[in-house]
Amino acid sequence: MVLIQCHECHWKVSDRARKWFFILFLFAAIGAFAQTPASAWLGQIKLTGISGLPDHPLAAINGKTLAPGEECDLKLKGRMVHLQCLEIHEQSVSVQIQGLPAPCELTFSGILLPMETSPATAPSPTPATVAAPAPVMSMRIFVPTLPASQPSGSKSVSIGIGWVLAGMVFALLVGISLRSGAAQWQHRKNIGEAMVAEVIDNHFDRPHLLLNNITLPTAEGTTQIDHVLVADTGIFVIEAKHYSGWIFGNASDSQWTQVIYRHKSRFQNPLHQNYGHIKALQSLFDLPENHFHSVVVFTGDAKFKSDLGPNVIQLGGLISFLAAERPVMFDERKMTYIVGRIEMKRERRSLETDEYHINRVRDRIARKI
Repeated sequence: MVLIQCHECHWKVSDRARKWFFILFLFAAIGAFAQTPASAWLGQIKLTGISGLPDHPLAAINGKTLAPGEECDLKLKGRMVHLQCLEIHEQSVSVQIQGLPAPCELTFSGILLPMETSPATAPSPTPATVAAPAPVMSMRIFVPTLPASQPSGSKSVSIGIGWVLAGMVFALLVGISLRSGAAQWQHRKNIGEAMVAEVIDNHFDRPHLLLNNITLPTAEGTTQIDHVLVADTGIFVIEAKHYSGWIFGNASDSQWTQVIYRHKSRFQNPLHQNYGHIKALQSLFDLPENHFHSVVVFTGDAKFKSDLGPNVIQLGGLISFLAAERPVMFDERKMTYIVGRIEMKRERRSLETDEYHINRVRDRIARKI
């Protein structure tokens, strides 16, 4: 009896120790983030692209698309930073960043450079006087200095990165069994999206701009849109389904049915799903409903066994659907503005993570063709 009680006591103590160890680990990781010096988070702000028209340029900064004068909040590691785009040049962008005393120059290298300014021009000297050249004043980026007793900033960054990597490994070990099923579903989803993007890029000839895999904030959280095709004839909101088997349903049903041999499975009506996507996009613009077009594309070898509606098609009919006779809605300037607005509002995670996956799948498809 005594031995059993000792074993029970030992189990309770070890279980409590594991819980405290986990809590202390989280606090240490948070502390490592908090000690990251200003130079580290400034290095996270990166210029990734400059586009648009000469009289309406756009700059892509950390997944946000900004025009001169526009502002946004950037999610960095451990902090949120407010940024304003001041001026867009050919290879750099002038920005004002929260926490810095003066504007900075942001380049494609991801480094914030000092902006050189000259003092006010002095009156022209008389012929008898030779004026010395005006000194050039350099604005220094604000980086909080550490006391002499503290370690250098690079050491703090390395410690923080070490804790972050340890936390990532821990989370990976805990969730690896839960992610296997989700990974298979995501792989199938990415194949369908890649096939749709490939067909549009290679065969749609009208003026257009294509955005892939966009996550937008909504009142209920977020919504994920497979494709937004901004063409001169309207905004096409495309939902891709990489399914096989027989598909049953109609436009009014809340769920449709997929049948593979004798196995039946239900899934959400993609027309209803796409309706929510269109509403999320409409909230960004003051445009009539007839400027938005919903289309569901099945990219696998699925067969339609009921009338799913004119907006549900297979991949082979996508281009004819997009190229159908419609009135011209937008010029090139308006199309650029719409894309920039969506890019500015989309979630950063979608741009950095999901876009990377779909591009990899598209590359594999291109090598097979």
